[in-house]
Amino acid sequence: MGDVTIPASPYGAAEPPADRTVDRAAAHTPPALLAVRDRLLIGLAFASGTFEAICFLSFGKVFTAFQTGNIVFLGVGLAGTRPPFGPDWVRVVISLVAFAAGAALAARILARFDGDQEVEDSEITEAWPRRVSLVLGGVLVVQIAFVVVWMAASPSSGVSNTLIALNALAMGAQMNAIRSMHVPGSSTTAATATFISLVTGLSNWSLKSPVLRRLAGVLVGMALGAFVGDWMLDHAHTYAPLVPVVVIAAVIAIAWRQLRTKPSQ
Repeated sequence: MGDVTIPASPYGAAEPPADRTVDRAAAHTPPALLAVRDRLLIGLAFASGTFEAICFLSFGKVFTAFQTGNIVFLGVGLAGTRPPFGPDWVRVVISLVAFAAGAALAARILARFDGDQEVEDSEITEAWPRRVSLVLGGVLVVQIAFVVVWMAASPSSGVSNTLIALNALAMGAQMNAIRSMHVPGSSTTAATATFISLVTGLSNWSLKSPVLRRLAGVLVGMALGAFVGDWMLDHAHTYAPLVPVVVIAAVIAIAWRQLRTKPSQ
C-alpha cells in the first residue's frame, strides 16, 4: 500500500494552541509566585460563585457569568416558557448584553497594554500583569455599585434588572482579564473549561501537582462561593454581596503587593 498523507495540523505537529496547554508564565516565574497567583484565581472563582448564587436565587432563572446557561434560557424563553417554570427572557438578554459589554470594555483596556495580542512565550514574565489588576479594579468599582444598589434600593423589577446588568458587566470584564493571563484551563467565571481540563488531565495522568491543585481549587472555590452566597441570603441577606466584594478587593491588594514586580529571569 502507498503512503498515506495525513493533513498537517493547523497548529503544527498536532499541537493545540499554546495558551490552552502551556502555562506561559511558568518558565519565567518562580513556583512560589505561581502558587500565589493560583490562590488568587481560586479566590476570584469563589467570589464569582458567591455573586452567581446571589443573582440566580434572587432574580430568577438568569446567570450573570455562566452565559452558556443564558443562551439555553434564551431559547427556552423564546419557545414560550415563562416564569415560574421558565426564565424571564428580558433579564437573560440584559445579562448577555451586559456581559458582552464588560468583555469588550476589558479587551479595550487590555489592548492598551498589549494584553490581547499574541506574544512569544519568552515575553510573558509576570505571574500577574498590571493590566489584569487595572481591569479588576474596574470590576471592583462595579461590584461596589452593586452592593450600594442592593442595600439602598427597594426591591423592584427595575432594580433587579440593574443589579443583573451590573454583575454581568463585571463578570464579562473579569473573564477577559483572566483570559489575557494565558493560564490554561482556568476560568474564574464559568467552570466548564476548568472541569474538562481537570477530567482530561486525570484521565491521561498528565497533570502535575500545582496544576491539579489550581484546577481543583477553582472548581471547589466556585462551589464553596455558591454555598456561601446561598447561606448569606438566608442568614444575612442585606450583607450577602459584601463577601465577594471583600474577596475581590483582597485579591487585587495581594496581587499588587506580591506579584507586581517582574521576577528575575
